[in-house]
Amino acid sequence: MEFPAFLDEVPDGLRGRVALVDGVLHMSAELRGNLEMVSFFGRLRRRGILTYEFHPPKDFDAKYAHDAARSFRGENAIQQFAIELLSKAYEAGASDIHLTDFGPYTLIQFRCLGMLNDHTHLEGDFGRQVIACIYQTLGQSGDACFSPSERQDGRICKREYLPAKVHSVRVHSEPLESALSISGVGISMALRLLYDSTSATGNLETRMGLLGFSKSHYETVDFLTRRTGLTIISGPTGHGKSTLLKHVMEAMVDRNPGKAFYSIEDPPEYPLKGVRQVIVYTKEQLERFSAYVDAIAGAMRADPDVLMIGEIRYGASAVAAIDAALTGHAVWATIHANNAFGIISRMISLLAKHFEKPLEHLCDHNVLSGLEYQRLVPVLCNECKIRMLDIPENEREYFIPLDVQQRLIRRAENIENVYVRGEGCERCNRRGLSSQTVAAEVVATDQAMLGFLRAGNTEKAYEHWKIEYNGVDYVQHALQLIQAGTVDPYLAEERLGVPLDFNHVLSGGHRK
Repeated sequence: MEFPAFLDEVPDGLRGRVALVDGVLHMSAELRGNLEMVSFFGRLRRRGILTYEFHPPKDFDAKYAHDAARSFRGENAIQQFAIELLSKAYEAGASDIHLTDFGPYTLIQFRCLGMLNDHTHLEGDFGRQVIACIYQTLGQSGDACFSPSERQDGRICKREYLPAKVHSVRVHSEPLESALSISGVGISMALRLLYDSTSATGNLETRMGLLGFSKSHYETVDFLTRRTGLTIISGPTGHGKSTLLKHVMEAMVDRNPGKAFYSIEDPPEYPLKGVRQVIVYTKEQLERFSAYVDAIAGAMRADPDVLMIGEIRYGASAVAAIDAALTGHAVWATIHANNAFGIISRMISLLAKHFEKPLEHLCDHNVLSGLEYQRLVPVLCNECKIRMLDIPENEREYFIPLDVQQRLIRRAENIENVYVRGEGCERCNRRGLSSQTVAAEVVATDQAMLGFLRAGNTEKAYEHWKIEYNGVDYVQHALQLIQAGTVDPYLAEERLGVPLDFNHVLSGGHRK
């Protein structure tokens, strides 16, 4: 039997739980004795498929979920276009899809390796129908209908709509001012594709190495996984915070299978093997706020050893994270901040309404264990990258702006192996880039550091980390990648959001 024909014949109730691989029908064990399954296999036997195997659900998910029958044809052209759009984005390796309705037309862009590229344009009415279909037909949300004039959030998680290795899609829409639109209102919809990486294996060192972290980063994070207290991971949206947290949690589960791991997420982004993922979702913002905080409190009553908080976004959730750490639990969370020590300022802004002296509560040795900040930077294609010193000096400005060259020369110890982005080749799909890696800083706190932070002296805390622990900040890490020929200097500055001499200038030239 041809595989497409197999996909067409799989009953809806069995989709995602059966896979045909090399002529063998693999089934998840919960289907044993299922009448629909018995009838379906009877039809397959008449087609010549006689071999079958049942697998425990966890084993099926790990080995065959990506091959499971999930194909789905839309009920109409609009729905089919939306489903195929997700598939095309997946094939292009996109992390995000942007649909922007300007009135007469809708622009669709894919974000690949951190950069937005135009994909196609749609006629206005059809584009708006696609946007509405994504939200209210493919998606699951608190609102029944899509409203162009309101900010709305949703999620696509039905397997029949998704490419095999995409776990779910996060949906967010915003109304836009649009002079071209008859109503004066346009639409911006952003879709974040959350890739299913449950097949990732190995210990924490292996996982972090694949993400681009250094051995020093791994050693610090490994130390933090072996202690109680609160460790906070930070960075901008789309720069890998949730990915790192996923790998840390799964590595801890592998190392300590006898412990209970819980996560509170709104909503869950990735499947976490061995972690009990609590779903938090309500329609109204005030209800969501209360539900999120209640879920953290509920998890604390569920006898956890390790608690993961997907994002600290409310003051009450920040208080709950501190309380959990004070009770002797290991707590891992994410937050939006502009560097590792900037996490302190961000937390203080959330805690100010709850504590008279928030620093005293946060910067306690029983509470705050670790701080991490990261940004993703694009990796150059090895086939077409160009060595900077091989470019005639009078032509280098076409590849790297003069001011970036000057900052690089001031801060880099060696520019012999600095490369820049080439024109692109077949291997990199003409992008000049092959992937992304991380530029990060990881801080494990100690008594002296926390003392400086409690006193409001972040500068002293930073210097203590640099001197006593040979701390490498994320800009220095990016410089190391540039000097290794892995990252383009100009693209690095673009993705870091600061110049290459940022920390040096900020401290009056004293930081190294």
